[in-house]
Amino acid sequence: MKLTDRLYEEVKDIWSGYLKQPFVKELGEGTLREDVFRFYMVQDYRYLLQYAKVFALGIVKAEDEALMRRFACMVHDTLDGEMDVHKIYMKRLGITEEEVAATKTALANQSYTSYMLEVAHKGDILDILAAVLSCAWSYQMIGAHHKNIPHALEHPLYGEWVAGYSSAEYDRSVQEIIDAVNEFGADISLKKEAYLKEVFLNCCRYERDFWEMAYHMDMGD
Repeated sequence: MKLTDRLYEEVKDIWSGYLKQPFVKELGEGTLREDVFRFYMVQDYRYLLQYAKVFALGIVKAEDEALMRRFACMVHDTLDGEMDVHKIYMKRLGITEEEVAATKTALANQSYTSYMLEVAHKGDILDILAAVLSCAWSYQMIGAHHKNIPHALEHPLYGEWVAGYSSAEYDRSVQEIIDAVNEFGADISLKKEAYLKEVFLNCCRYERDFWEMAYHMDMGD
């Protein structure tokens, strides 16, 4: 069993719960309120800016050029891949870059990204990968689920979101992270694995809280 399989075993109940989250469920059904989705897009855009910094710390901590390039590709996939979907939606929803810059980061969002950045600053390459894995991998799972919902891909507003997170290109970017986790985690101590499981579990909990925050448009004030 690979390390990512063992990590998944720790969080599979949380992951099955993602599909029952009102935001995730209603997005797939096409019934999610547009103002809720708009709130999510702004917060998630702000999240991704910090998420990219976690990958960037992998470049800083890499000890050879090949690994630096792998993390550079992950930064690119975030800034010029995943965020492109957000930019398209922002234009459609009338969200300007100025609005995003002026919007406060919700508490659940800030707590999540602060935790990932703390893990990345303090830890090594494998710690960084464990921190970013939850978001990327769980979105892939949700996208794969939603594309099989009748008419989800054709929905006039949410179809593009479903298509983006169920695309071959997104699958490739997630597989890069999964492969890296298994490569660097092939021969680690039980103590190290326990810590990685803790990081992954915490990030999955933060992911759950992010969906709740988005659905209730909760700034945490």
